[in-house]
Amino acid sequence: MKNNPLSITIDDGLRVLDDSLVISVLQHSLISSRQSEIEKIMVEEFDALGTVLPGAFARNTMIQPLQDNAIDLFVLLRPERSQMNTPGELMHKFEALLVSHYPDAALYHKGAAVVVEFPEFSFHVVAGFYRQDRGYVVTDGKNQQWLKTNPGIHSFALNADNHRHRGLLLPVIRILKYWNRCNGALFDDYYLELLVKEILQQNKFSSYAQAIKIIFKKAIALVVFTIDDPVDSGRQMEGLKDIEKMIDAMFCFRDCHDYIVQAEQYEKMGDLSSAYKIFGRIFAGQFPGYVEMMAKKLDANGIAGVKALQIMRDAT
Repeated sequence: MKNNPLSITIDDGLRVLDDSLVISVLQHSLISSRQSEIEKIMVEEFDALGTVLPGAFARNTMIQPLQDNAIDLFVLLRPERSQMNTPGELMHKFEALLVSHYPDAALYHKGAAVVVEFPEFSFHVVAGFYRQDRGYVVTDGKNQQWLKTNPGIHSFALNADNHRHRGLLLPVIRILKYWNRCNGALFDDYYLELLVKEILQQNKFSSYAQAIKIIFKKAIALVVFTIDDPVDSGRQMEGLKDIEKMIDAMFCFRDCHDYIVQAEQYEKMGDLSSAYKIFGRIFAGQFPGYVEMMAKKLDANGIAGVKALQIMRDAT
């Protein structure tokens, strides 16, 4: 039996949502252009070897809008720089050079990066050194120390899990990051990424909605714990931006899990209009509307005029 070409599912809405979150080709080009701009300065005036973008941008888990993102940019220096300067001295020179080109640039409060803001987004520019097959050593000027970090460990593991989950993991991470922003940004984005990956490692799922339902159910018990950061060995990630909002976070997970259960029941009954309204609550009203989805489906199938109006009326 063939599927109805006009049928719509909850996953269709989640897919449309994820499509709206992915960084566009034009934005990729803009980020690369800004990266090249800083790289040229560092190579010519600081004798750097080059730059890399090791964070969420490289992992394809960064989401729209672009201006809400701070993108990690590592400047790779020659090894002798670490022998000639203490971490504090190196960071001071590093900051001074960037400020000479970007007067509004400022040292990040944690002391390990210089924030360079552009109209479209900002870079967290980090001074570091390449460690053969073991990531990087980066400068912590505030605490006068060199820090070992290996973003590749998380990236490789994430790609492997995404492949194992048939390409569904990265979209689910992006959708959950968006959910976080819609619900008061209770969680650190990176922690949320690790949490989603850890929960779904132990569970099978075949749709976006099923994966998100699993996450909301399991996260209630896990949010009180820290997560080992694979990038920085020994570091413990705390998820909440404000620990006093722990109860709010647990209630939010519980409520959203209950919403999904309700939406699934409506979907089974064929009441997609109500299912979409329920999902609108999960994303604080920022979810594709059922009428909008139906209109796109009708247009894609070349249906217009009176017939389209009749179908829309029957569907809602």
